[in-house]
Amino acid sequence: MKATLTELHRQTKRVVRPATQGRRVVITEHGQPVTSIHPACERRVVTADELLKMEISDQSILDAIAEARL
Repeated sequence: MKATLTELHRQTKRVVRPATQGRRVVITEHGQPVTSIHPACERRVVTADELLKMEISDQSILDAIAEARL
């Protein structure tokens, strides 16, 4: 996705949202790319069963997994 600096300034949420969904956003000024916004980390959706197979030591996470399986 591409957006101008003006769009970023006026509609920040709309411009940034795709990056929160894993897509890169190129910011342009006068038609030329000047920077980009990208996800801070890669997101991966896993099932509760997959989580149970992982080595997790945080009890609050384990409790949430157990509750999700109900």
